[in-house]
Amino acid sequence: MRGTAMPLQQVWGNGRTQLVIPVYQRNYSWNKENCNQLFSDLVKLKDSHRNGHFFGSIVTAPVGSGLDRLIIDGQQRLTTTSLLMLAAIKAVKDGKMNVIQEGLLEETHDNMLWSKYGSHPTCKYKLLPIEQDRIAYDRLFTYDDTQFVKESRITHNFNFFYEKLTTLPQQFTFDELFDVIDRLQVICIDLDNDDEPQLIFESLNSTGLALEEADKIRNYLLMSLSPVDQEECYKKYWHKIQMATNDSPTMFLRDYITISDNLLRPVKLNNLYFHWKKYMEEEGRDRKAELASMLDYVRYYHMINMAEIEVMQDGQLVRSARLSKKMAQLRNLDTDVINVFLISFLKYAVENSFSEDEVWKVLDLVEDYLARRIICSMSSNSLTQTFCALHRDVLRSISEYEKAEQLLSVPYHDILTYHILRREGNFRIPRDNVFAENILTRKVYLMPKAAQHFLFERLENFNHTEFIDVKKQMQSGDATIEHIMPQTLTPEWRKELGDEADAIHEQYLHTFANLTLTGVNSELSNNKFEDKKNGKMVNGQFINGYRGSIYRLTQELTSYDTWHLSDLEHRANKIKDKLFSLYPFPTTNFKPLPKPLEEISLEDEDFNPTNRSLVGYTLFGEEHQQTYWVDMLIDVVREVYRRYPDELETLAQKDMWVHHVMGEEQRKYEKIGEGVYLWKNANNRNNLTGLRYIFDELEIAYAELELHLEPRPVAFPTDNAQSPDAENE
Repeated sequence: MRGTAMPLQQVWGNGRTQLVIPVYQRNYSWNKENCNQLFSDLVKLKDSHRNGHFFGSIVTAPVGSGLDRLIIDGQQRLTTTSLLMLAAIKAVKDGKMNVIQEGLLEETHDNMLWSKYGSHPTCKYKLLPIEQDRIAYDRLFTYDDTQFVKESRITHNFNFFYEKLTTLPQQFTFDELFDVIDRLQVICIDLDNDDEPQLIFESLNSTGLALEEADKIRNYLLMSLSPVDQEECYKKYWHKIQMATNDSPTMFLRDYITISDNLLRPVKLNNLYFHWKKYMEEEGRDRKAELASMLDYVRYYHMINMAEIEVMQDGQLVRSARLSKKMAQLRNLDTDVINVFLISFLKYAVENSFSEDEVWKVLDLVEDYLARRIICSMSSNSLTQTFCALHRDVLRSISEYEKAEQLLSVPYHDILTYHILRREGNFRIPRDNVFAENILTRKVYLMPKAAQHFLFERLENFNHTEFIDVKKQMQSGDATIEHIMPQTLTPEWRKELGDEADAIHEQYLHTFANLTLTGVNSELSNNKFEDKKNGKMVNGQFINGYRGSIYRLTQELTSYDTWHLSDLEHRANKIKDKLFSLYPFPTTNFKPLPKPLEEISLEDEDFNPTNRSLVGYTLFGEEHQQTYWVDMLIDVVREVYRRYPDELETLAQKDMWVHHVMGEEQRKYEKIGEGVYLWKNANNRNNLTGLRYIFDELEIAYAELELHLEPRPVAFPTDNAQSPDAENE
């Protein structure tokens, strides 16, 4: 590796050198603000008569054994400079810019823009942009506006420079522009064949600001391949992945690594690149194979994001309008916590030719789970790890039947229902009594907007074939949620509600019972109920009331003559019936096979370890053999630390069960990681309490740890003897 300060002109090399932007680099991305800053710097440089101006660093690497160089870093500056010179040449050709020195135009073209003897078989430009930019760049060499690719940023910036160079009063002659560009200085780092471009790339982007995480991962996957393989893999895999994710692959990459690395929760975005690198290098994974796998998975990510669900019919993938509509309803929730599950499930469903009806039942169950929790004010974000584990749990149940050579007669959705129903605490699906109570009392008006859009769309279109896109209308402002009984009680409304007006107002104001959809919120919002229902003249114009509404939820209000407590109660119960019809409590016919050993989850807080021998445990879906309780405790916490080191280190600062430093009795602590120590000297019951505390703090579901036990014969000690494990009980 050699680093040298040199004029930018020298980087362009001779007539045989071509500067190749590798396919793994991002598209040309400088905007007009960047270009304007460069132009202003050049104007200042011309007026200052300084000998040089530092223009950053350029990092290049060899292409095989020839003279061509890959541009590892600096493509934006090189591309922009070439666009400026192309614009200047066109300005001269159009007679809008003066050139004094004879032959300078040709010299600039031949030295900076053209490589007469370049190795590329068809393209002789000095700079070879990536394929998506190359067509637009190529058209600029025609100097014919009608041939330009107008929607390309390459063309936009070329036009920007052309306008700057030709607008009066002009800042440069061609000669002056050439002179100031000649004074731009760079640090050029030329890598040798023995250097590792990826390490240089990481160091240049260590702040994480220069590139998106997806850019870094793309570069990592492609950079170590040969130029031929880079080109092939970019076209065959990466470009298609970008297209399937609307040029925003970062969130897909997070979901993919969560699935492939069997993670319990998605990686933090700011650590995504380094987790990818670790994932690839720990197992020595093949880059081409990984790209092929990513392309396979991205199909299902695209189905989810675009709400275009396909099922297998007669060996062909066919779009299902019914499933796509159901997916669009889920998308209204504006949450990505379900994506890991849905990607895994849809892939499995296609590979196993699930019927449209079976896929619909699974999607409907997911909606049921989320909707009940939203209405009961339970966060969907806490379900991240649940949805990361659900598909794996279903497959494990299927595998247990296969290993036992038992016939499994229930479908996927039945098994999924069982695994949802078995979750408790923060991860449970609300039971009917809790659901009913919250439908009547939940302050829906104070919910997040996405939840409002989702619920009112479902209520508005309940049992109707003619669909009204409530979410779209609410987002555009064409529809709003209106309080029937207004937020501020007028004398007329107090009279309407009677002696208990304030109590009724407090109880029902923001609930389902008192809310509807309208597009005329401001005109009649505080009017009495009769005017809201029938409409009213306002400033000489008749304003439609509920009778003229396009919304069925609102038209239903015309059946009420008054808006008293009994009316609110009646409407609340009608909406409750609708929501129970939409989201019935799920039932299942699946029964797990009996276990040869007793299995106890952390969920069973009444479990007593006395007279139980530990045989092993299952953690995060993986089985382990272990017969000592304290070793199980240590092993579990170590695995939690391996997966979530930052979170456990933060928890250690709280100095409870896990600690930042050891206490005086060092033998009672076990080192888990740097600055993380575990108190291990409690009895078995308290150790389980400690594990529950750690799982709660890190939001790990209790069900992720199952203990495998067998009964231990009860010993009857003599008066002076103890049970062998009495110390640990």
